[in-house]
Amino acid sequence: MQGLAVADFLTAFSSYGLQPLFNSQFFCRYVKRGSVTNQCTLKDLPYPYCSMVHHLSLATFTFHTISYTITTCLGIQKVIAIRFPIWTRNQLTNKKTVVCCVGCFLFSIAISIPRHFTIGFIRLRDNDMCLYFLNFEAAAEYSSVYYLMIQTVLVTCCCVFMLLSTVYILYKLATNKFRGRITEQRKQERRSVIMVIIVLVVFLVTEVPKVCLYLWWCYNYISGTFFDMGGLERFNKKISYGILVEYEQVMKDLLLRHTDMFSGENYMRWKYCLYLMGGVKLFTIVGCLSNFIIYIVMSTKMRNEISLMFTRRTYNRTDEEGTTQTQIPRNRHSNKIGMDLIQRNGNQRTDDELEINLTQETGNRHSKEIEINLIQETENQRFKMR
Repeated sequence: MQGLAVADFLTAFSSYGLQPLFNSQFFCRYVKRGSVTNQCTLKDLPYPYCSMVHHLSLATFTFHTISYTITTCLGIQKVIAIRFPIWTRNQLTNKKTVVCCVGCFLFSIAISIPRHFTIGFIRLRDNDMCLYFLNFEAAAEYSSVYYLMIQTVLVTCCCVFMLLSTVYILYKLATNKFRGRITEQRKQERRSVIMVIIVLVVFLVTEVPKVCLYLWWCYNYISGTFFDMGGLERFNKKISYGILVEYEQVMKDLLLRHTDMFSGENYMRWKYCLYLMGGVKLFTIVGCLSNFIIYIVMSTKMRNEISLMFTRRTYNRTDEEGTTQTQIPRNRHSNKIGMDLIQRNGNQRTDDELEINLTQETGNRHSKEIEINLIQETENQRFKMR
């Protein structure tokens, strides 16, 4: 779930995270079609903002691919855990889960790397405006047409697997699988299953518009409906530029030319198609953000980790302030203790010296008395001998 939260956050951030910064840099053309409308394209951005917007738009596809592949793996993992609980407890370790999550990241990045090198950007000499060109013509068709087909197959298969997983988990919830004695472990399992179901349902609801758009595009491309724009070769070059640089604008134009879902004047149909593409993108972002919020709300472990992280920071900051405030009094106290010890040692030394001096004086007196006694005894003996 941590990997899914990271992928959803990166998807939303690469889509709208830096949009306010780029909006202030656009030099947009104003075209009047019944009313004034604003058409902002990548050509209207100065260098290097045009390159940044381009790579962020491509990264949105990459992170979204990571998101729905991890979501699919999560649904399959819950089905396996319900169907084979003992095997899951013994074999499905955290290490294997991390390997699966890293594999989803690497796979999504690997199929997206050529797209970042297909289009090049340069600065015009006269001004700061941006000019883009086809850098690798051999990779252009893969980066646009075939990559979009791969996305169609992947997201459709993932939606099918997630739909089956959701139905199976709901069926097990409705039966006696999670009934019986309520324990703490059973509560955690039930909360985890409910969280996965909510994530799967939200993902399915928000991905249906994009899946329908992808399927419509692939069907018309394979059937040759788009080839009336000037032949196969010319169309491939044009759509390679369009899908890589202005994906939403190209899809909007294709919907306008090859569908009758909206009636009225061309300008109104153009606006409806533009709103439709914006709605598809908005649905994707809402799905990603809702998954992140659901994970924070439903996951007790995640909330505890976030709370512990902020608690540690607050504790460390308070501990540093307390250490700074108590350092000076402690030093003063230590100095006072040291002075007391020095005075005590000095007093003891003085007392010891006095005792030694007294002892020496007493010894000297005693030795003098002994000498006097010896002299007197010697004189008495001499007197007797006489």
